[in-house]
Amino acid sequence: MKKYLIVSDLDGSLADESHQVNEDTKQFVRGILDQGHLFYIATGRMKSLVANVAKDIDPRVGIIGSNGGIIQKDDETLKTPLGRPEIENIFEVSRKHDIPAMFFTDKDILYTDFIPDFFSEPNEFHSNNIIKKITHFHEDIKELEIINALIMGHHLEDPYDLLHQTKLALVENENLTITSSNPLNLEVYSRKASKGNALKHILEHHKINPQNTIVFGDGHNDVSMFEVANISVAMDNAPLEVKSKAKYVTKTNGENGVIHFLSEYFK
Repeated sequence: MKKYLIVSDLDGSLADESHQVNEDTKQFVRGILDQGHLFYIATGRMKSLVANVAKDIDPRVGIIGSNGGIIQKDDETLKTPLGRPEIENIFEVSRKHDIPAMFFTDKDILYTDFIPDFFSEPNEFHSNNIIKKITHFHEDIKELEIINALIMGHHLEDPYDLLHQTKLALVENENLTITSSNPLNLEVYSRKASKGNALKHILEHHKINPQNTIVFGDGHNDVSMFEVANISVAMDNAPLEVKSKAKYVTKTNGENGVIHFLSEYFK
């Protein structure tokens, strides 16, 4: 039997509309692992916001967090942090355009002006996070290893033009990668980090051929994985431009599209 590496985005892909992984999905993933295949979750979330989810499915589930800025494989954690000039650049751009930014380590959340309830209120996805408003930028971040940043327009009255102008300013920094998991945010991380680059590392680590790799995603931040794996699958709830980059399209996340595709593929 060929050994496969299966990698799925979380929100909008493996998880349902309430950001939950249902019991049928958990049982199916455990069955895949029992057959000797490998399963990873690849997400824009920081490690601490996905670790409990992965563990609840099965301790054998690996993690690609912070859009590839963190890789948890076996007992090893690899990080690709942002450089200090890049962190300062993101902060200054967010200030100039008057748009909130959040900065993440693997367990800390720092924010400029606004933080959604998902991050600030305790829930089943995270615990023991340090959450702090930035009051003195250089002092607040000087000892921290920032992996990625998130710029959000969810609460703004007219966010699209503001996000566009912010993105134009950030792309001038050749050391940054800017993607999005939905139209109302910008996800910013090191040029060296991406879900696709993390996937390449995992393939080499486990000695898996890209021909035996299946990836799932619904956002622009998943396209780099589509470019690496032989079998790329977009969710039906993905934007058309993301679907166009994938080899296959499955059902929506609300319809258990990941499990639907895998059930058909491995039957």
